[in-house]
Amino acid sequence: MAIKTKELLETLSRRGPHGVDTGDLGFTGTPGTVFVPRDASSPAPLVGFAHDWTKAPRHYVDTLKHLASWGFVVVAPATDTSVRPHHQHYADHLSAAVEDALQATLGRGAVRADARRIGLVGHGLGGGVGALLASQRTDIDAVAMLFPTETVPAAADRAVTIDAPALLLSASGGVHAEDARALHLAWRGPIVHRRMAKAIEPGLVEGAPLLKYVGLADPDHRTQRTVRPLLAGYLLATLAGDDAYAAFADPDAGFKGAVTVTDEMLDEEGDDLVPSTPPLLKLVKGLTGS
Repeated sequence: MAIKTKELLETLSRRGPHGVDTGDLGFTGTPGTVFVPRDASSPAPLVGFAHDWTKAPRHYVDTLKHLASWGFVVVAPATDTSVRPHHQHYADHLSAAVEDALQATLGRGAVRADARRIGLVGHGLGGGVGALLASQRTDIDAVAMLFPTETVPAAADRAVTIDAPALLLSASGGVHAEDARALHLAWRGPIVHRRMAKAIEPGLVEGAPLLKYVGLADPDHRTQRTVRPLLAGYLLATLAGDDAYAAFADPDAGFKGAVTVTDEMLDEEGDDLVPSTPPLLKLVKGLTGS
């Protein structure tokens, strides 16, 4: 299995077989960007993407193009970018963007989004928002939460109602490990939780030198290179139904640089998972609540 997953990781670390067309979803009423796999089989599985606190789709372009190159229509609403977004409204906007993509003529008009295969992906705050939306819709087939942070209402409280399979990525020693732990333990459906040894929680954000300067982002290419194949593989296995990538949805499969987290591990760690939450982080969490 180790050799096989290494080869799969190497494959998915590269762009997929499709070119990518980029479009503006704003004309539908929900501002946002849509990424369409050129010449993909239609209808193609649809992924709704939710950005982190104070970010926007432009901070994830390479990651979203990576997913699209592997055959997914990806829609990312450019809403709720303020310092204090309303989290439930954010989930509503993500849902509207998904509906807009289902109704729109995409790319060059040859590819449509598949209403029978819908997934949600979110980073940071967007991970929690994706969970909120998954608790409200019955047509979500996969959820990926990348270093999720808490929401108001609490995503963990809603997770007990969600049957969709989920991928949860957390960072070893991350300050938001408590939020990931709560979602893991509450999730009703099957969940694969991988803790990444060298990842940085805000590292998925691309570029953003100004945000980095003021401490709101820490772009990390290693985090991006590690997350993209794990995410693409999971969505190919669950959303696209591609058995070649089944290992990515298998909690028993091992991947370099990641440890599969089990319920038993979290029970043993208990409250010692994060010894203390920094006071500044508590303040930030308070400000980002609805």
